Amino acid sequence: GLLWIALENCAFQREAPHRPVLEDLRLEHARDFFRQDDQKSRQQWMAQNSLVYALESAKWRKVLGKEPGLVNPWERQLFKDLLYPGNITSQEIYDRTLEIFHRYFRYRRDHLFSGFFSGIRERFCHHFFPKLPCRLIRSDDLNMGRTGSTQGSITPRQGMELLPKKPSESAADYQYIQSCFGLPLYPEEVSLQLENLLCTDAHENCRLYFTDGKLPSQEEKNALVQKFLRDSEAQRQKNEGYYQSRRDFCQSSIHHLTQQIKNAMLVYPQPLKIPSRSGKIFPREVWKALWLDDDRIFMETTDEEQPDFSVDLMLDASASRLGSQEIIALQGYIIAESLQKCGIPLQVYSFLSLKGFTVIHRFLSYEDKDRNKEIFGYCAAGWNRDGLAFRGAGHLLESSPAANRILMVLTDASPNDDRRIPADPSKGRVLSQDYSGKPGIEDTAIEVHKLKQEGVKVMAILNGSDADTLAASRIYQQDYVRIEKPDQLSQAAGVLIQKQIRRLHS
Repeated sequence: GLLWIALENCAFQREAPHRPVLEDLRLEHARDFFRQDDQKSRQQWMAQNSLVYALESAKWRKVLGKEPGLVNPWERQLFKDLLYPGNITSQEIYDRTLEIFHRYFRYRRDHLFSGFFSGIRERFCHHFFPKLPCRLIRSDDLNMGRTGSTQGSITPRQGMELLPKKPSESAADYQYIQSCFGLPLYPEEVSLQLENLLCTDAHENCRLYFTDGKLPSQEEKNALVQKFLRDSEAQRQKNEGYYQSRRDFCQSSIHHLTQQIKNAMLVYPQPLKIPSRSGKIFPREVWKALWLDDDRIFMETTDEEQPDFSVDLMLDASASRLGSQEIIALQGYIIAESLQKCGIPLQVYSFLSLKGFTVIHRFLSYEDKDRNKEIFGYCAAGWNRDGLAFRGAGHLLESSPAANRILMVLTDASPNDDRRIPADPSKGRVLSQDYSGKPGIEDTAIEVHKLKQEGVKVMAILNGSDADTLAASRIYQQDYVRIEKPDQLSQAAGVLIQKQIRRLHS
């Protein structure tokens, strides 16, 4: 892949003066490259090498007269070095390629034959032992490699494996996430404490990023970020337009779901406790006074009788949902409106994974009222590390003002992330594993089970015909429903919520 980028540039510069049609063909190919992105299946997205894809994207953007859009300085320099000139000789191609492999991938010239035999061993291992320990990180500067470790741990290898990120590169990724998704919800000290607490075991090489979507005040200069922000705003407008075009259906669904919830709420209503600046101290909220200057660390009881439960609504926002963004945003809005009309404390957030960060975007907090249209800011991108997202949801659930907590997830029940589960013999993982298929499902099921042990009622609504019902059964047991049409939402959500309310008082 990398060498093809170099050779294509070299061949074009050499032949274009003699074959004028090549320029038009090249432009058309560049346009096709980006058109095909919209038609790729989930499997194709997950299978492609992210570094090669990033460099190819930069190349074709450059052909179209745009900025390459590479954020990472390491990537930008590699891309520049791969643009071989048209007058380069065969020997110079050989020497320059080896030099690039040495400089960027720590390939050693003096181990040419060793590298050759390592390549044979790599193919042998891939064919006969596909689960040997390896690393696959879509952080744009790491590639997949295997080790011969007998301890089952991940160790550096010579040849094509890349080195870990430098601090400057990690900082660049953090800045990219912040610029695209908004300022962090918590101060740096709190964020680090949460990562140290939650990004462990199967998620120890990952990071968590909580945000409410408030963008930095300074003007964004990065072309790639600018495009993402434009696309996000365009998607918001599509979501709002879809709502306007189906407003009557939406209001009917809200009315139907509201009535279902109210009927279920007739059982054992209790006074509702809410955060306050006076009253009975609430120990688990004290940290907010220290770190967030939020003095609402007490609880008081309202006079109005309400059910003592809250609902968190979590939306899968990975790239697999790209074709359903308007539908999911509308579904989230219908559920949120219905719950708030019943006076039920509500939080709404989405999750996705990108560059090793699981981003949790909170649209509504428990204190927010009449802001449900913020959900139309929902937009899909990246991967989904469901297990870590559930850990993040568990943290957000801690601020619930209610004794009983319900977590509802809109998902396709297909965990899939490009950052692998690290080997850990003490936990029964002798080899590292892809975060997809059975390992991803098992990890997600474990995290859901932990939440249930803490008293959280977890349930899921599966969207579309491609949803994995077998995986959903493993993850959510009997607490899920599958819908294939938007008009099935109110009935399905109502049944799930009624079921959980009955359990609260059983």
